[in-house]
This record gives sequence, structure tokens and C-alpha cells, in this order.
Amino acid sequence: MLHKLRDNFIANLLKQSFQQDDELCLYLISYVSLIFCVLIHIFFLICYVVQEIQFFVFLNCGSLLVYLVVFLFLKGKKYKQGGFIISLEAILYASIGAYMCGISSYIIGYFLLIIVMLTLFPYGTAKLRRIIVLIILGVITLLGLRDAHTPPLIVFSEPFSHFMTMVNIYIMLIGTIIEISINTFVQFIILGVKEGRLVELASQIYTDPLTGLYNRRYTEIYFNTLKNQDQHICVAILDIDDFKKINDTYGHPCGDEILVFLSTFLYSNLRKTDRIFRWGGEEFLIIMENVTIYDAQSVMDKLRNKLAKTEIKTKQKGTLGLTVTVGVAPFDLTNPDASIEASDKNLYIGKRSGKNQVVI
Repeated sequence: MLHKLRDNFIANLLKQSFQQDDELCLYLISYVSLIFCVLIHIFFLICYVVQEIQFFVFLNCGSLLVYLVVFLFLKGKKYKQGGFIISLEAILYASIGAYMCGISSYIIGYFLLIIVMLTLFPYGTAKLRRIIVLIILGVITLLGLRDAHTPPLIVFSEPFSHFMTMVNIYIMLIGTIIEISINTFVQFIILGVKEGRLVELASQIYTDPLTGLYNRRYTEIYFNTLKNQDQHICVAILDIDDFKKINDTYGHPCGDEILVFLSTFLYSNLRKTDRIFRWGGEEFLIIMENVTIYDAQSVMDKLRNKLAKTEIKTKQKGTLGLTVTVGVAPFDLTNPDASIEASDKNLYIGKRSGKNQVVI
């Protein structure tokens, strides 16, 4: 279940461009921090609305507006700025809360979360983070001195005061655990993104972008998977008849439509175990396992005949017809190049003797 959620999350991350792992790290940390803070302030807002404590209702509404600004910063990939705004909002909220209610409510404990956040996560330079930590310590000292000589400006009812004290303690504990463990989560996601990037890169290297079929580069990898298999294998090279004339008469966009159609046609009409490659231009290489040369010839001839009777609807030039010529040969696992060359020779025999046929 966890891996499935990660895969879905990573699929969305791969649609975005991150220059470095640090940028991805800040992206993940920023959004986790934002979600955590928004949930806290929504909870507080509900509590203060129920208790009809207007000052803190407005204060939490203001915090949520600040987090809307943070969200806009994160959308603009300004993760460091967003992280600092989160830190500053938390400092201001904790300072105002402690000033109005006193430090006995443990709201001052949010400073601990900020210090842990600035210590663990790369928001700004180390010097700037140290300055903010020193400011926090100074604010805590001033609030402590003020609390010792001045009564709170807002006094909660005793049950609500105990409730908020426990809530603040739990938030401190949960927040600290999240901050400490988030690095493990981030590395888990980054590893998945790297794996996804490798898959994407392999797909780009070994897949033809027009048809989606494997390209010529992938054949060597595939041939290695066939080694030491005791079975009959055949190779076929299929070539579109008069494809140059199609391009010259109707244009290359129409030619691309033909190639895409033929790729889909081959995939739909051959077995799932047959492998189809875009060999180059208008040529397709097909590897068929567990077939004799005569079986392969029969399969290719039925496919050729069906294609010749099919009307191809193109966006560019309406309905067109298409024929192909196919050369088939046994596939020698010890010498793939010679096998492909033999099927290529049979293809040209078919081309010279009238096209639209299968030659073995």
C-alpha cells in the first residue's frame, strides 16, 4: 500500500522539473510543513470560534491568509522564501499568543519546532539560520521576564486552558517527531524519483517517440534475453510499399499518421509474445518465438492480406490504402546480424518481384 501511494506521488513529481535533489528536498519539506501548519490553525480556529474568543479567531484567520501566500510562493518554486515565511509566521504567532495568554499555556513551545526546522532543513545560509535562532532565544527571554511581572491580557476558562495546554504539548511532540522523521520520508521519495527518472530515460533511449515501439537500440538488449532458449524463433522485416511516394504526394505529416497506424495495427494483430521494433524509416522488425519458418510466413501473409484490405482514415488526406512487403528468415541466436541480413535479402527479393508479398 505504501509503495503504491509512493508510486502515484512520484508519478506526479516526475511531471515537474527539479534541477537538483536539494530543490526536490525543499519542495517536499515545504509542502509537508505547510500542510501541518494549516491543519493546526484550522483546528485552533474551530476551537476559538466555539469559545467565542474573537482575538484568536482573527489571529488564526490571519495565519491562514499568510499560508495562502506561502502556497503561492511554493507554486512559484520559491521554496526557501516559503520556508522562511512559515518560520516567521510561527515565531510571530507564538510570540503574540504567549504575550496575550502567558507562557503557562505552552504556546511558547512552538519556538522549539522552529528551531528544529531551522537546524534540520536547508532554508537559507547557516549564518542566517543561527541569527533567527538567536532572535527566538531573545524573544523567549523577554516573554519570560514579561510573564513574571505582568498578568495575561486574555484569560481562558480553566477547562479550556487545560485543554489548550495539552493540545500545545501534543503538537510540539508530534511536530518534532515529524520534523525528525521527515528526512527518511524525503529520501524514500527522492530514491523513487531517481528510479522513475532512470525508467523515463531508458524509455527515451529505447523507444521510438513517434510510434511508441522499441527502437533499434533496444534489439541488442532483447536478443540477450533470448540466448540459451531451446525454441524456434523467426525474424521478419516489414517494409511499407512506396512510402516515399506517400510522403511526396501527401506530405510527411500524413506519412507519420501511416506509421502510427501501422504500429497499432501490428501490435493489435500479432501475439503478445511477438516483439515489434521500429527498425528505421518505414521498416519494422518483428521477432516471433515458438514458430517454424512456415508458420511465420503464414502469420505474416495473413497480416499482409488483412492490411491490404483495410482502409486507413487519415486526418491529413482522408482514406488511404496501404500494402507491405515482408522478408522472413529463421533467427539464429548465435548470429542475430546474419539472421536479420537474411530476412532483409528476402524483403528485397519481394520488392523486386512486385511488392505486397511475404518471402522466405
